[in-house]
Amino acid sequence: MRTFFMLVRDRKKLGFPPLRFELRYLVLLTLIFVLFLNPTGFADESALKNRDGTWKWTNHLIDETSPYLQRHAHNPVDWYPWTDEALARAKTENRLIFLSIGYSTCYWCHVMERRVFSNPEIAAQMNEHFINIKIDREERPDLDEIYMTATQLLTGKGGWPTSVFLTPDLEPFYAGTYFPPTDMPGKPGFPTILTAVHEAWVTRPSEVVDAAKEIVTAIENTMNQRFTAAVSKLPEHDLIDAAVQKLKESYHHAYGGFGDAPKFPSPANLEFLLGKWESQPEKPTGRTDESLRKMITLTLDMMAYGGIYDQLGGGFHRYSVDEKWRVPHFEKMLYDNAQLAKSYLRGYEFTQKSRYKRIATEIFEFVARELTSPEGGFYSAIDAETDAEEGKYYVWTAAEIDEILTEQNGQKFKKVYGIDRGANFEGKNVLYVPSGIDEKQLEAVAFQRERLLAARALRQRPLMDTKILVSWNGLMIDALAYGYQVLRDERYRHAAQKAAEFILTKLRHPDGGLARTYTAGHVKYDGYLVDYAFFVRGLLGLYEATAEDVWLREAEALTDMMIQRFWDDKNSAFYFTQADAQNLIVRTKNPYDSAVPSGNAVAVSNLLTLSKRLSTKNYRQRAEQTFIGFSGAMEQYPTSFMYMLSVLNGYLSERGEVPKLMKTALPEYVTATASARATGQIFEVELNVKIAEGWHINANPPSQPILIPTAVTVGADASVVLATVKYPQGTTAHFSFSDDALTVYEGDVTIAIQLRRKPNKASDTGAAIILRLTYQPCNDTQCLLPNVLEIPVTLPEE
Repeated sequence: MRTFFMLVRDRKKLGFPPLRFELRYLVLLTLIFVLFLNPTGFADESALKNRDGTWKWTNHLIDETSPYLQRHAHNPVDWYPWTDEALARAKTENRLIFLSIGYSTCYWCHVMERRVFSNPEIAAQMNEHFINIKIDREERPDLDEIYMTATQLLTGKGGWPTSVFLTPDLEPFYAGTYFPPTDMPGKPGFPTILTAVHEAWVTRPSEVVDAAKEIVTAIENTMNQRFTAAVSKLPEHDLIDAAVQKLKESYHHAYGGFGDAPKFPSPANLEFLLGKWESQPEKPTGRTDESLRKMITLTLDMMAYGGIYDQLGGGFHRYSVDEKWRVPHFEKMLYDNAQLAKSYLRGYEFTQKSRYKRIATEIFEFVARELTSPEGGFYSAIDAETDAEEGKYYVWTAAEIDEILTEQNGQKFKKVYGIDRGANFEGKNVLYVPSGIDEKQLEAVAFQRERLLAARALRQRPLMDTKILVSWNGLMIDALAYGYQVLRDERYRHAAQKAAEFILTKLRHPDGGLARTYTAGHVKYDGYLVDYAFFVRGLLGLYEATAEDVWLREAEALTDMMIQRFWDDKNSAFYFTQADAQNLIVRTKNPYDSAVPSGNAVAVSNLLTLSKRLSTKNYRQRAEQTFIGFSGAMEQYPTSFMYMLSVLNGYLSERGEVPKLMKTALPEYVTATASARATGQIFEVELNVKIAEGWHINANPPSQPILIPTAVTVGADASVVLATVKYPQGTTAHFSFSDDALTVYEGDVTIAIQLRRKPNKASDTGAAIILRLTYQPCNDTQCLLPNVLEIPVTLPEE
């Protein structure tokens, strides 16, 4: 019987050439929509052990640190990680590679591990004919992107686990997601697939190789060629307006969010709408487009009160399986909670609704309690299942509630959290807040919530993925820094700084570059674009919140390294991997948002921020080139570029205006001038600061550790460094916002500075360098955000 290996329906619509090849005896793959599969019949862990409790099998994953890979280390499959040894063996023995990609909180990855990879007979077939490689997609997002694209081209769909067959040259030619252990009606089992693929390789290898090469070409077309700029000018506001219209078309007016079930939080959409709302011109009757406000607030409200939010322990689950946000897929990811914490803080800023502040603080409490390592970094995720049962840790029966709480309190609690309305998840209850319940009613059952949370903590916990990923940590550092900036809670500042210091100390290669991941003391892999971009975003967030120059200097240094290692000089924008990355069939740029913003979008945001802070470098030009490079794709697929469009909206709104940070410098409150004279290699500088009547700034040193001191720094690129700074003695004063007396500067003060020339540095004499004065202006009733005032000073001839 002749069957055909199909790639994707109607390829002409996607702009790719038709792929013409035929493979005998290869069964037509019909993707299995995993939500309808029955995950029964998996192997119990005891079946993999001897009577004395030792493991029957141990493979090459045993030395890996990823919890996901460790979970497969005792499969009968002879798994390898993606290493030179495994790839060389495939070449030497001319064997096909079976590549399996997943992650630790992937429910159907676990199902395939139990039902397929733990089966000795299937494992024997895999070991005999294939080199079997297992990848944690969160450790190797570059490989995940390439082979997920191949899967989507080959099948029209994608998902995890990703199952791909490669030639010894790493070129994919057959793919799927979950394969069952036995044949099902219309659905081939994994042994059938293994037999057909191996037979094709043995009997018709040239056809397989030709097909694989065509697929690689299609991957290159998909991932890179469409991003070659066809225009030479910056996109304008009409692109932003078109994106707003797209979101309006997909917005769910009854329950918020975008699209139908399954419903994802989509923080990039919220970030874009929040930025668009803020940039609108105001009229006496309000903002120009009030519908944006409703889209934002209804989405925030429905998620906060839905089952997608952990009503007991705080933090968001991955997504909701229904349109009402009631029943979640229960895994919890660091990146979701980092982005959503910031979304709720932004919502609180422009609405002052206390529930948004509550959600943000509860997310931070959850992260501190469950996702923070002793070293200060943040773990990646918490699994959805316990004992192979999804959601078991989080759901309740009415009887369990009554047993833990008194009958009266139990009835009250069940009403507030929808339990009295009947079970909503496999005979049990996911807690949610029904319509009509307000914040006061939630506060009234706070004690009961604490009791149930304590009882839940005694249950067997889901698997924790203890990988510390630089990129995701950057997102959480940024969120915590923003939390400190908005709420002035010192815990957030401390947590953000500790995580940043941990990464700067533990996840740097000897050459100063960033690593990707840290697990149990082991650092692995070079950092990707997202690691540099997201971590720099966190550092800039810390700088904006604290005005401490160390974070700006580190952000600048890492951005320069990012440009050196990832920038495409020929076509602009950033590659996802460094130029020296090994064993990749395609080098990609990956500009699309996924569950996290694209690395290119965050890099552009960082470049624009740095261009405002550091006038000595032309970061803005690269940001503009990136906008231009992706303008055609943004116009065609706006909802895949929401974060970059958000950055573009901010850029277009500020163009020709004073940047937002400089607006807050408030020259009517603080002004400064400087003069210099030369004494050999030393320049004596007198910085005169004038503070408006009724205002003050903190002295240096400040009278309390939590206060931001007035401080002077000099740009890292200048030919001089600070030798000494003599801050004047402050005056002691009492203010209504503090019970204690504070030491401050008022009126006119002079700061004496000595600058020393850097060795082997070209002279700046006759030219102006920039001094930066960091300060926080306050009056008797309020303190404004910290600010940075840039003061030019001309260095005289020596």
